[in-house]
Amino acid sequence: MSARTFTKVSPMVWRSPRFIKLPDEAKVGYLYLLTNSHVTSAGVYELPPGYACADLGWAEAGYDSVLKELVSVGLIDHDPATAVILIERWFKHNPPTNDDHALGTRRRLESIPCDRLREKALATFEEENELRIQREAAARAAKAARAAGTAKSISETIGNTSRLMSTRLMRNAG
Repeated sequence: MSARTFTKVSPMVWRSPRFIKLPDEAKVGYLYLLTNSHVTSAGVYELPPGYACADLGWAEAGYDSVLKELVSVGLIDHDPATAVILIERWFKHNPPTNDDHALGTRRRLESIPCDRLREKALATFEEENELRIQREAAARAAKAARAAGTAKSISETIGNTSRLMSTRLMRNAG
């Protein structure tokens, strides 16, 4: 089980045509898959059907039907042989926030027992992580440029100290 005490769910889910068109049972199933205690920072995890059915109070046939529907509309991917669930577009809404988070997420991804879903998740993770790295580099560059601009502006505002020292006030000539 995950040690997570919360998970982010984008409010945009309520504007997603794929989600809105789902029957209510499939909507509940999707929200469950986004928020259950097995969800990790990787958005791909093992979830034995018995656990899900017990949590939801559903029969296994109903759970399987919801999984198939969610796969067919592209909200999840699923491997029945390993009971692995992959939340599609996970990293769009839950990208790594820093290098340590990225490292931990990559480790989780590498331990997924389904080769197909592991490779799929790693590919989307690497894309989003690269975007994060680029955003951080751009932010550092912008901060450095602002700092350089501020330093120049301050020196221009204060001016040469010899000019300051030659004023009447500084010469004590009131």
